[in-house]
Amino acid sequence: MSTRSDAILNGPIGPTLRQMTVPMVIGIMAMILFQAVDTWFIGRLGTLELAAVSFTFPVTFTVVNLTIGLSIATSILLAKAIGRGDHEQAQRITTDSLLLTVLLTVALGLVGLATLDPLFRLLGADDDTLPYIREYMGIWYPAVGLMVVPMVTNGALRATGDTRWPSIIMVLGGFINALLDPLLIFGWGPVPAMGMRGAAIASAIAWGLGFVLAFWLIRVRERLLVFQRIDWGFLTRFWRELLRIGVPISIANMLAPVANGILTALVAHHGEAAVAAFGAGSRMEAIALVVCLALTSALSPYMAQNIGKNQLHRAWDALTLSLKFAVLFQLSLYLLMLLLSPWLSRVFSSDPEVIELTQHYLWIMPLAYCGYGAVMIMNTAFNASGQSNKTLWLSSLRVFVCIAPCAWLGSLLGDLIGLFIGAVIGNWLAMLLGRPMLSRCQDQLHREHPTP
Repeated sequence: MSTRSDAILNGPIGPTLRQMTVPMVIGIMAMILFQAVDTWFIGRLGTLELAAVSFTFPVTFTVVNLTIGLSIATSILLAKAIGRGDHEQAQRITTDSLLLTVLLTVALGLVGLATLDPLFRLLGADDDTLPYIREYMGIWYPAVGLMVVPMVTNGALRATGDTRWPSIIMVLGGFINALLDPLLIFGWGPVPAMGMRGAAIASAIAWGLGFVLAFWLIRVRERLLVFQRIDWGFLTRFWRELLRIGVPISIANMLAPVANGILTALVAHHGEAAVAAFGAGSRMEAIALVVCLALTSALSPYMAQNIGKNQLHRAWDALTLSLKFAVLFQLSLYLLMLLLSPWLSRVFSSDPEVIELTQHYLWIMPLAYCGYGAVMIMNTAFNASGQSNKTLWLSSLRVFVCIAPCAWLGSLLGDLIGLFIGAVIGNWLAMLLGRPMLSRCQDQLHREHPTP
């Protein structure tokens, strides 16, 4: 048993989760920053280029979320095998997960290239933006495997309890991308200016670095990647289980922007200044939820390893501790944002009306992050327990039963302020609905893993 697994299975819960979470906070923050830098450099090319890359977001977002589902499912199944001490099955799980990832990636690249023009015309692209989209996606599609494989491999590394190297890979990849962007987009010295193609090539090179590093870690250091005769019976059963867990997670992840889209549509009835204020406030949401998101990356393998070891009490103690932390942390962050709201409201606009409405957003909406953070932690427990269907249910309830109706009713009763309050109530209501689902999840887990 590795030192990391020993800490997960036998060490103190709080300190171990903290040690696993902190590196992921750094990695996720770095990725958010570097993605913003990437978009900024493309925006310097011109309005058409920025519009073109904006058209690619739905496609790239969908691919990333499908990959996240596979990555989390791989991490959970692998962590359970590690918890049981079954290294041979852990090798088989890692190898077969990556094999499926490669096959899906090749299929995605071929289909994407074959449908490039009709797909993006369907999304609204015209003859002005399509040439730039072709330049970008013509490289992105063939290179997407260099992004997808490291994401799944990082999930495998997290399953071992190692969150440090996945974070390093994220930071290095983002840094290399940000470094190469101006060089390849605008050119310098002997390097010609390549525009949109340069942006895609910079990303591909950064992904390639992550690919090599992640492959080495999983193959050489962890010895989890093996090349041997395929056991087709195990392979097909495992792929079905991987997709059973991974697909609901992917769909649930895609619902987050749906909620934001619904709220934006409701806000739009209150004028352009309200939309601008909501957009400014929403940009802070990703940063405000980084710690909770990082905690889920640590909690998932922590719970899964202990479930694999049949130490359900440790898994549930970690969940309880994480829920308490998530709510208290987001409440503390709300108080900080409340204190800084006069300054934060001026970061994105100089328009007095937008500043005022952004301040109203910051007085109210960050309270929603308490409920949303708790829902994220609950979904992690469902995933780690192999019950990702509950993740999809709770995420759907949050968006369509809680947030949308509450925000709509709040808008009717109290204009924009009422809408914000309704969104907060919707998130907290989703947290309350998740509690009985969590109890049923625990009961099912005890039935599947009876105490010896």
